[in-house]
Parts: sequence; structure tokens; C-alpha cells
Amino acid sequence: MLVVEKISASRGKEFVKEHHYSHGIHNGPMCYGLFDGWDLVGVCAFATPSSENVCASVFGSEHKRSVTELHRLVLLDEVPKNSESWFISRALKELKKDRPYYNAVLSFADATQGHVGIIYQATNAIYTGTSGKATFYLDPTGRLRHPRQNGHNVTKEEANVWGWKPTQREGKHRYLYLLPNDKQHKKVLQSQLLLNAQPYPKEVMGKE
Repeated sequence: MLVVEKISASRGKEFVKEHHYSHGIHNGPMCYGLFDGWDLVGVCAFATPSSENVCASVFGSEHKRSVTELHRLVLLDEVPKNSESWFISRALKELKKDRPYYNAVLSFADATQGHVGIIYQATNAIYTGTSGKATFYLDPTGRLRHPRQNGHNVTKEEANVWGWKPTQREGKHRYLYLLPNDKQHKKVLQSQLLLNAQPYPKEVMGKE
């Protein structure tokens, strides 16, 4: 029987770094683990986006603190089919209980990896289009690095000193979950939403 429990940031980060294709994760994530008995078989990690503008894009700058990001979702291959959507749903409910001031959660599907966000579509997330193309960096270990680190935009000179190589990334598909307190609050959040809902992008060549 699968269960969802809050886990430490250090345990979640270790799992993500081992099993996620990026081998990286933001500092200080809020992590929920998917357990099969005593075994950790999945992690859903929430973290504040690197750019405050990302949070402000949802309800405006005055409400940016009420927005966070589903930063990493990782499940082992052995987990039963369709467990992802159940896991996301449970993790969002636990997040709202632990951090009731969060009213929305963003998540991004990496088009460069061929992802369109099928799992987010399966959980009825709101699709709000794509972000713009961006230059990221690959460090000497092959880990993908965001161009903004610790509130600072990385310069080409800094990247060169660190041995980070620039790599062009396609825009990411952007999804949104609203976390209302009740039906009336949901109407308020919908009225404040600055992003427009769009039709879901279609899966291409069997990719996610």
C-alpha cells in the first residue's frame, strides 16, 4: 500500500539527485515522500522559483509569496502505473495543510526533454502556455544549472571561471494548480489570476 509522508529536505534532495535526469534540486525544498512499506519510491519537492517574477506572474507582485513551484517529481520505475497523479494530488493537499498561505503551485514540463506535461494534464492542472527560451549552463559534472543562482544572475565571465558551459533550452510548458480554502476562495483566486488558461498541448511521438 502506497502512502505519502513529509520527509526531510536532505532526504528528498538525495533521492532527487540520484534519480532525476537533472541530478539537481533547489536548496531548502519542502519534500513529500511516496512510500511502499518502508521503502521510499518517490519524491515530490516544492521550492520557491529562482525568479520572483515567476511567482508574481500568477496573481501579481503583491501576492507573489502565496505562490510556489512543484520543482521536482520523481518516482521509481517499479511504482504502479498512474501513481504519479495520485501522488501529486496527495502532496498538494499535504502542502496546503502545512503551508496554508500558499494559494497556487506552478509546475513546468521541460520541452527540451520532449515533455509536454501529460501527468499534469491527468491531474487537471491549468495550462498557461510556455515560458521563453533561455540559456542555462552545464557544470563540469554534467548537472544543469539555472542562470540565476542565489538571487544573482550568473554572468558569462563567472560561468567561464566555474567551467559552466552555456546550453540553449526550449521554453517550458507551464502548468498551474490553485489551492483554495473553499469554493468562495476559489472564485476569488480565479478572478485574480493573471495567466490565461489555454488548451493542453498534445503528446508528440509517445513522449511525456
